[in-house]
Amino acid sequence: MRLSVLLLSIITILPLYSQEFDYPIAQESDTLKYNIVQGAVITTPKETYVLKQVPSSVSILEKFYITGSGIRSLKDVSYEIPNLYIPQYGSKLTSAVYIRGIGSRFSPSPSIGLYSDNVPYLDKSSFDFEFLDIERVEVLRGPQGTLYGRNALGGIIHIRSRSPFAARKSTLDLSGGTYGQFKGAFATNHHLGSIAAISFSGFFSHQDGFFKNMHNGHFSDNGNWGGGKIRLGVKLSPLWTMELANHTEKSNQNAYPYGTHNRAIKSTSLPNYNDTCSYKRLLSTNSMHLTYNAPKWKLSLISSYQHMNDVLRLDQDFTPESVYTMYQKQNQNNYTQEAVFKSENDKNYQFVSGVSGFYQDNATAAPVEFGSDGMKRFFQNTFDMLFQTGQMPFHMKVKDNSLKVEGIFDQQSYGFALFHQTTLRRVFTEGLSLTIGLRYEYERQKLLYTNSTLLNLTFTRPPAPQPIPVALPANIQGEDSQFFGQLLPKIALQYEFSENNKLFLTSARGYKSGGYNIQMFSDLIQTKLMSSMPASGGEGESQNSVSDKISYKPEYNWNTEIGFSGLLLNNLQINSSVFYIKSKDQQIVQFAGTTGFGRVARNAASSYSAGAELSFNYKISEAFKTSLNWGYTHSKFIEYSDGREEYKGRYVPFAPKNTLSADITYNREINRNYVKSYRTTLQYSGAGKIYWTEKNDVCQSYYSTLNAYLSINFYNFEIYTYLRNITGSRYNIFYFETLGRGVAQLNNPTNLMVGVKFDF
Repeated sequence: MRLSVLLLSIITILPLYSQEFDYPIAQESDTLKYNIVQGAVITTPKETYVLKQVPSSVSILEKFYITGSGIRSLKDVSYEIPNLYIPQYGSKLTSAVYIRGIGSRFSPSPSIGLYSDNVPYLDKSSFDFEFLDIERVEVLRGPQGTLYGRNALGGIIHIRSRSPFAARKSTLDLSGGTYGQFKGAFATNHHLGSIAAISFSGFFSHQDGFFKNMHNGHFSDNGNWGGGKIRLGVKLSPLWTMELANHTEKSNQNAYPYGTHNRAIKSTSLPNYNDTCSYKRLLSTNSMHLTYNAPKWKLSLISSYQHMNDVLRLDQDFTPESVYTMYQKQNQNNYTQEAVFKSENDKNYQFVSGVSGFYQDNATAAPVEFGSDGMKRFFQNTFDMLFQTGQMPFHMKVKDNSLKVEGIFDQQSYGFALFHQTTLRRVFTEGLSLTIGLRYEYERQKLLYTNSTLLNLTFTRPPAPQPIPVALPANIQGEDSQFFGQLLPKIALQYEFSENNKLFLTSARGYKSGGYNIQMFSDLIQTKLMSSMPASGGEGESQNSVSDKISYKPEYNWNTEIGFSGLLLNNLQINSSVFYIKSKDQQIVQFAGTTGFGRVARNAASSYSAGAELSFNYKISEAFKTSLNWGYTHSKFIEYSDGREEYKGRYVPFAPKNTLSADITYNREINRNYVKSYRTTLQYSGAGKIYWTEKNDVCQSYYSTLNAYLSINFYNFEIYTYLRNITGSRYNIFYFETLGRGVAQLNNPTNLMVGVKFDF
């Protein structure tokens, strides 16, 4: 049945030739997003193809579309690419990325890989940073594990900066708007003689916030952000080049404007909680890229070091009551090294080979503190119930008004990989090529953990006249390790009918690494406390039991897709594809059984995602251009049970069925009275239906927003304005359940930005 549906989809989309064609290099007036630009411009250290020839679903956002659409970070790219969904919720820490229904919101390991100037970002806590002097954003959909390795289960996103060797240009951009929004940014590059060039860029931004906390009247999402980037390029010799780069950013924000969601009337309230929710982060990424350009081959050596230091404060119950809070401080250091050797010629045999390695160390302090209401809910009420039902002969009374559970964790991971990919061109006939690739990936993880607390009680046992005080310590300490070894194959066929029309078939395996549930320890420590009480008879968790609960194994999938590319009528580019993905050992978040507040990831499910993608860019006239991007994903569980309920056949949460974006741009050259030109763009985007739970009992229906952009270009400067969410659409961008109730975050209301930009 599934095969029939897939074949029917292929037949339906067959007339809509797809994928890429040669565009000229984008000029200042170009505002549309292109799926492919001129092949000579877009090359990568790993692909033997230029991107316009890669046998995969590839999309590119060019610089002039990025700046003309107000795209400032990765989260703003959501909907702009078919089946790409990046919800803007919480804080810069929470950066869940979904492609074709594949994604992750709970673990630091991403399901979608992110690279910036060939440097991998290993932890999705670092995904949300400001775009500075960006040239383009590339998105490759479907597993990219053969060339890119672990955690590229659904695809990769690559952010490319403008080269220091580009034509000299300096830009100053100042903007402000409603809700106290302000941003100042600059970028400049300079040639240092004929063998070196350097570029600088920086920014500072502020917002007062969109949502007020009803409990204290303060904004719950205000903040300040600032940072900069420097890149130095040096031509060491006629064949050797080197680039050194640093990108540093600091964030300080109130965060998590979550409110209670009422299922009955499908309404989400404003935030209303008493404890602090905030996020502070220092992120610094450093890299060195050495390249040897021989006449027929290239060697790339890429080294990187990334440091992240952040602090999260969270009111975990999101109510005016003092139930429980969390403080999390991370000190993370990541090192990567990669060597890539590939051919660069016109021969029928093409290859790319490489070796890579990484080391990741994340020291985390994550204490959880129970307030007065939490002490009553989780402890005193339980003691009263046990005594009243006769399960405990003592009547226990909690003496403490609060309880702090200390948690210290040191997670260390390291791994290496070997990979090779071969492309045979002109197989049997002109235009037919075959690509075969294989990667071996090894990873080892280690967790050192210490959790401790002390609960002060009194107990009374008739006929004793006085309560007897008792101090109950609880401590969980130990270490755990696990390792994974994976083979990640890929095979692709591609037939080029002409220079601009082709068909490809690709099948590849994806892999997402396992990890540890450090949030689970709050539940384990409570179990330890209960087992240490008088007459409980318990001994708590054994070391093996702890290991089973805190660790989870890798997740895998197979992706098969067919795509078409074509150029019709000389000004219409159409791109389409259909895909089928089967996932197994899927990492699913479940509530822990003892209290319902600890969360644990388990390899509990298998699922499938089937769907289609369609993009087109159409040049109506010299002044009018338009584009559309649509993605459809049908993602359901093949098998999954949490021990209480069976979810087979239900939709996978957080995977929108549809993503849609469309825009039309009018660009008019004037060249008189000090005015050079003006440009206006109208943008539409939407997504849904999105199920928030495995039960499929809470969802967000399809929603859409309308944005507008207008700029007037004078000869020395530009004035522009953005108007976002013109129609005032209201919808949930995130939902979860805690302590038996639903909590959600609303989207931002209508807001306006006005700015001026100087180029010199």
